[in-house]
Amino acid sequence: MNHLNQNQNPGSDENQDQQPQYSLCKIILIWFLATAPMTLLAFVVTPLVIRSFDIPPDYPAFLVFWPFMIIGLIWQFVLSLIIVYREEGNIRWKTLQKRMWYRKPQNPRSGKKQAKMFLWVIPFIALSYASQYIPLPDIVGNWFPFTRGLPQYHLQEVMTPAFEGAWFLLLLTLITIPFNYFLGEEFLFRGILLPRMKGVFGKWDWFFNGVFFAFYHLHKPFGIIRQALFSGFILSLPARIFKSNWMAVIIHGTEGLVAIYIIMKIILG
Repeated sequence: MNHLNQNQNPGSDENQDQQPQYSLCKIILIWFLATAPMTLLAFVVTPLVIRSFDIPPDYPAFLVFWPFMIIGLIWQFVLSLIIVYREEGNIRWKTLQKRMWYRKPQNPRSGKKQAKMFLWVIPFIALSYASQYIPLPDIVGNWFPFTRGLPQYHLQEVMTPAFEGAWFLLLLTLITIPFNYFLGEEFLFRGILLPRMKGVFGKWDWFFNGVFFAFYHLHKPFGIIRQALFSGFILSLPARIFKSNWMAVIIHGTEGLVAIYIIMKIILG
């Protein structure tokens, strides 16, 4: 952690890869374009579909929202590609690697790219799961009581014997994972935004990247405070320190392994 203030070597990517920085208005605009569709899909489209198709009250609303969530994540991937194309003139993988920091992590002291830096994901993964057990007050519900009446969608809704043998749950999971932990959220928030937030937020860009990521979760408002407190430290900070968004993808992606385990437990009864 003490590497945050280390000076970079003249030959490091910090000097070779200076990128134009976004204005605050542009950061907010990109955040809005990612956030609005997910919020509308959760609180307008999903309830409308449930009412229009007379879906029984005992049918999990989560299964109605889940495909729409995938659509929202795919939109983030498409939005990211549009932004890169407008900025760079192409969307070749080599261009994405440089623009979005998808490269081997950089040693913050020497400036060299070293595979052994990937070992730093271990403490951050541990912090990620430890943070789930820290009790937090319902600040959102207390300050904004109307949020308690909003629809909520939880995986727990399908954790019943009724979904034993429901292999379509695994299919949905396998589609969700790459877009949730790489091509969607990470592509946009750590790939598109993080490298170009320093101009506005300076050395705290990683922290405010986490805040923007937290408030992107308006479709799950009760998780916003936890996300705001921890996602910057857990996802954005290692990506910033090591100048590699693979760090965030790996740390975030471990949730996908947990999801597969849970889904298989449901399917196999």
